[in-house]
Amino acid sequence: MPILDTDLIIGYLRKNPKAVAVMEDLIAREVSNLKTTLFNVGELYVGIYYSKNVAKSERAMNDLINQFEILDFSYEDARTYGQIASELQKRGEIIGDLDELIASIAINHKETLITRNVDHYKRINRLTFANWEEMAA
Repeated sequence: MPILDTDLIIGYLRKNPKAVAVMEDLIAREVSNLKTTLFNVGELYVGIYYSKNVAKSERAMNDLINQFEILDFSYEDARTYGQIASELQKRGEIIGDLDELIASIAINHKETLITRNVDHYKRINRLTFANWEEMAA
């Protein structure tokens, strides 16, 4: 099962038609586990604490996220993160720690990252990703 990036999860929670279509397609294919990373959950909490109704936003997120397998960050992920970050720094293409951390987990789990954030992730050579906006077309 691919790893779902924060932007897809937020899109689904906000009822973005393309995000809803992609999520429904993943569920319809009887995929056993939806996956995301611990860092994506952290990004979701940032949005929750920015919202006007924190309790309502947290309930909605928890109702959805409880269906996910949350991938932790391992020692090997830390090593891969270091490689990604240093390669990007050498090329002057820094994308931000969280995206690099998420990518390291996806690479080590040999999973496709489903995201709309193509501009950042296309800079990471070993990462397989798909643009969920194109998947919904």
